[in-house]
Amino acid sequence: MKILKWIVSYIAAILIGSIFMMTMHHFSGIMFPEAALAKFPENNPEALRAFISSMGLGPQIAALISHWLGTAMGAFIAMRFAPVTDNWLRTQSILKATFPGWAIGIWFTIGGVANAMMIPMPSWMIAFDLIGYVPFAFLVSRMVVRSRLR
Repeated sequence: MKILKWIVSYIAAILIGSIFMMTMHHFSGIMFPEAALAKFPENNPEALRAFISSMGLGPQIAALISHWLGTAMGAFIAMRFAPVTDNWLRTQSILKATFPGWAIGIWFTIGGVANAMMIPMPSWMIAFDLIGYVPFAFLVSRMVVRSRLR
């Protein structure tokens, strides 16, 4: 039964984190109408590259923040619903105690790599994007552990 709880917690974390990420992308399209997902050119990599490069810094950073906040939400869900006891959290190192959350960070990093392979983004954007997933997941996981142990 415990393995089923682990599986469900990870599936929920991935689904909710992904939905949250897309919702944040939608809101960034409202904040920066020139970057709305509906305006992205389809089936033309060069047009897409030109479109992304022509966007200002604000929409580009909003996209990064959307990715990181979606990852953070996924890590939060994983940490809240993973079948670990408070006693186990107290006795383990911080890396082991936060494992459910940063594992989601690794999952979303893999998704970020796939995203970078499909959507031609500037190099700096890819680098910052991929660097942010695991730290955001770890920080949120650490906050959840601390709140559970209070």
